[in-house]
Amino acid sequence: MSQPSPPADYTPVTDTIKGRVGDTVVVRLGVSNLGPGSPNGGVLGSFAVVPPPGTTITSIPWEGDDDDRRYSCRPPQDTDNYFFWCDLSERRAPSPGFSTTIGFRIRIDKRIPGAKGSITVYGPNDPVPGNDRDAIPVEAAPAPLWRWRNPLWHWQHWAPAAGVLVLVAPAGRWFVRRRREGRP
Repeated sequence: MSQPSPPADYTPVTDTIKGRVGDTVVVRLGVSNLGPGSPNGGVLGSFAVVPPPGTTITSIPWEGDDDDRRYSCRPPQDTDNYFFWCDLSERRAPSPGFSTTIGFRIRIDKRIPGAKGSITVYGPNDPVPGNDRDAIPVEAAPAPLWRWRNPLWHWQHWAPAAGVLVLVAPAGRWFVRRRREGRP
């Protein structure tokens, strides 16, 4: 009679979301198998990602996806439970000492100091449940000037603004010239 393999201790793989307001960055999130067990032949588990406040997950493609799928993980099902559910049975689960990650494309919408999301790993028969959750911090810098909401900063408004300047500049020159000559 063969001995069942020991359970695998999965722990989250996380990274800091770094960028400017308005940037979409790729952050690799997933699970690492700390051992001693191997996922081969057993239930593989899953992980849930809650995005930090002030950010939006725009897509989660698997590496090498050729199709137009937007998410490799199940998107939130309702507003009360806003998390992305990633099932490891859809992907090869990591062997002891290895990790599996997915590139989450995350847009930084707003700068919120101290904002953090979370990643939680769910593994069957996890021998160390205390290491199943970790934070996803955000380091957001202010948006550059061209991303301000002022319409003059948008390129499509530059041509009309230049046209107005071309019309107004000669009138301004005329007024300055008259004033120098002493005419009211």
